[in-house]
Amino acid sequence: MTWLREYNPDEEHVASGAPPAFVAPVEQKAVEIVRAAAALHLDGTTYQGSGEKSTDFGSSG
Repeated sequence: MTWLREYNPDEEHVASGAPPAFVAPVEQKAVEIVRAAAALHLDGTTYQGSGEKSTDFGSSG
């Protein structure tokens, strides 16, 4: 999966002045988020699994 953006700021613009001890864990968390999003991405044209059944618990009848 590839992520593209129209606005792609450089590291200097985003993390200017932030201490490396702060930036490193933020970068690690961003990598985790991208990995999770890629793992959960289902391509609708090739997905073969069954759909989830939804239940409307809010209607009174």
